Amino acid sequence: MPRPHRRSNQERREQSTEQVLASALKQFVTRGYGATSIDDIARDAGLTKGAVYFYFKGKSALLLELLAQSRALYEAIFSRMRESASPAGEQLEMFVEWAARVGVKNNELLLLPILMSLEFQDKDPAVEPVINSFFDHYHDEMERVVRLGQQNGEFDASLAAREEAAVLVAFTDGMLLEWIRRSRRLDGNRLVQSAKALIAGGLRKS
Repeated sequence: MPRPHRRSNQERREQSTEQVLASALKQFVTRGYGATSIDDIARDAGLTKGAVYFYFKGKSALLLELLAQSRALYEAIFSRMRESASPAGEQLEMFVEWAARVGVKNNELLLLPILMSLEFQDKDPAVEPVINSFFDHYHDEMERVVRLGQQNGEFDASLAAREEAAVLVAFTDGMLLEWIRRSRRLDGNRLVQSAKALIAGGLRKS
């Protein structure tokens, strides 16, 4: 008889690491970073506290890894937008559709930087710069698209590009939060179409 497959140490390590990260993400988003303890994360992951510390040095290490994962998600769409060489309006539509699609599957990972940016203002010298860098990059990408639209005549050139970018970031963040709050009452496709119409109407030349 063939022997049952036995998982390697590497496979067990990877599975445990994923369990810890998934638990930490859920706890940070639902309870907040400050209200979450390593004990909470270990209990939710079905592991011992010692096991969590074996894989991660502490809560901040967990949060930094999760923020890196979130940034990778955003960077993937930003790269796709840049490489598409599409008009600015189409790039923004691409971003809104991405946020809606990914938000359904990875809403906690998209929400994490938003929520942590509120909790970590002027608090942690290790985490705060990472969050600030994330949003600086996010704003830069939105400003790039706004300036592109202004240069090619799609968008109103009299509007301040930096401030328009800030509005786009706030708009998308708010859309994600609203979807989480009211997903049972909202139609996802209609929400996306409304978002695209509002963005286009606010930026285009009158």
